[in-house]
Formats: sequence, C-alpha cells, structure tokens
Amino acid sequence: IIIFILAGLTMDTKEFSQAFLHVRFNVLVQCYNFGVDSAVIFGISRGLLAVGALPQSLADGLVICSCLPLSITLVAVLTKAS
Repeated sequence: IIIFILAGLTMDTKEFSQAFLHVRFNVLVQCYNFGVDSAVIFGISRGLLAVGALPQSLADGLVICSCLPLSITLVAVLTKAS
C-alpha cells in the first residue's frame, strides 16, 4: 500500500484530476483485472488440477498470482508511454 501511496504522490495534480474524471473506466479496468482474469485462471487451474496436469500447490499458486494487482513498474511504464 505504501508503494501505491508513494507512486500517487509523484503524480502532478493536473494528471490526478484528469484521471479522477475517468472513474467509470478505472472501475471497469479494476473489475476486469480482479474479476474476469481471476475467474478465468481459477477455471483453468481447476481444470488442469482435475485432469492431473498440475499439483494442488501449483494450482493454488496460479489462483493467488492471478488475484494480485499489476506490478508498479508495469503500470508506471504504461502510464509514461501513454
């Protein structure tokens, strides 16, 4: 959480206010990242677990990793590139 706060503090006020205007889009992106992606990976991992292609610990690890947010560096790179 501290990393997110520090990254937010480095934003210009103008950039922050423009990003705040796109709340609906940001909510949609977050719902997709945490909902759709996680659900797809959960289904794939359980399917592979059912056929014996993955051990239980690896299937659980895939689900946990799919629930994590994008890395700060990736977000920073994509923000700078846009």
